[in-house]
Amino acid sequence: MADYFKWDEKKERLALFAALALGFVLRASYVVNVNLPPHNDMAEWDKARLSIINSLPYTANWTPLYPAVLALITKVFGESYVVLNLANAVFSIITCYYIFLSAREIFGKRTAYLALLFSAVYIDMIWYCGVMMAETLGMMLLTVLVYRVIKNRSFAVSGLFLGLTCLTKGLFIVLLPGFLVWIYQRERKAAWLRKSAVFTGMTFLTLLPWSVRNIIVHKAPVLLEPHWASAMFAGHNPYATGGYDYEYLNHEYGKFELDPALSIVEKNRLYTRKALDFMLHNPLRELQLTALRASKHLTFATSFVAYREPYPARKLMFGLSLLQNMILFPLCALGMAFSFRDRGAFGFSMIITILAGVFITIFSANTRMRMPLVPAMLTLAAHGAILLPGILARVKSGEIAEIKCKLFTISSAVLLLYANFAYQAVTRWQDVAGRFN
Repeated sequence: MADYFKWDEKKERLALFAALALGFVLRASYVVNVNLPPHNDMAEWDKARLSIINSLPYTANWTPLYPAVLALITKVFGESYVVLNLANAVFSIITCYYIFLSAREIFGKRTAYLALLFSAVYIDMIWYCGVMMAETLGMMLLTVLVYRVIKNRSFAVSGLFLGLTCLTKGLFIVLLPGFLVWIYQRERKAAWLRKSAVFTGMTFLTLLPWSVRNIIVHKAPVLLEPHWASAMFAGHNPYATGGYDYEYLNHEYGKFELDPALSIVEKNRLYTRKALDFMLHNPLRELQLTALRASKHLTFATSFVAYREPYPARKLMFGLSLLQNMILFPLCALGMAFSFRDRGAFGFSMIITILAGVFITIFSANTRMRMPLVPAMLTLAAHGAILLPGILARVKSGEIAEIKCKLFTISSAVLLLYANFAYQAVTRWQDVAGRFN
């Protein structure tokens, strides 16, 4: 009997397959029941896909890789939203696999399998498979890139992957400085400058054709998207609340957004100018808005409150997702605290810190924007869960002198998380509950 439970290579492969199969079955079972046409931003992605299929001019103001991939899938398998949702499920499962690979390289097998299990059953990842948005493909490409950096693979190819990730969702470009620091930490004794130059050069070389196209179409220097500053303006205006809202449209101040005489580039300049002007002239209000964005962004909220459309089992999945986040967020804080100085693990903490920092300080609180950092969050949460029994044993025995500061930091962070959640639950309960009616 003891031999049966011995963890050998065959059983490891079986466990890996079982976890991936479970994740795919959950995703496929959900997405085949999503009987909703694309709506809101999804409708724009769908128009972009159809324009590529029908060889029409690409009029979308977003990066092209996701609709191009969807168009290719449509060409091969025919017109079907179910097939496109299943493709998202495949992207998501590949993400799970690369979460496993990266966690195994940095933290070992136990953390890797737990991270795989967390990702396989993570509700927001399952839900996003039924949403025609670029996040799922972007997360997949990002996890492949992280694994390549961990394994010290070709920096030219890794730069290509960062470029493709940015062509999926332009926001990922903010991670470039973080990756350069990570490469420096790992490669500073082995021609760091040359490798960083190759990585950066290949990233921008991958973006070059799209940027040239943007210059020709928009007659202005546009690296990725011509309307990126709209999300910044939504968070920095006199009517901002810290959430992703459009209250400014009800006032003359923001009516320019609806002016058909202005091009998208002209609007983007106005977004940028007005947002920067507001930030510079209202520093105290900016501090307040930053705190509000942090409080909303760092709740245990789920994406299910974002849309009122009748997605399958919304209330059940909202509750399960909320419960998962209430467990995983504190574990992630634990994993970060005990691995932040680890050169190998720096990448995961870097992704979370940069993206969360950008969302809180530049853009607006939006659960959708949290999705790109989910793979890193789940990996560090698994690491924290593996560490937890040993830490509790040290606390029980009183041997905490070496980790006292970390324990204080973690305890404070967890208390703030739950206190913030209680505050959000009290102040926003009616708003959230109303979205399910």
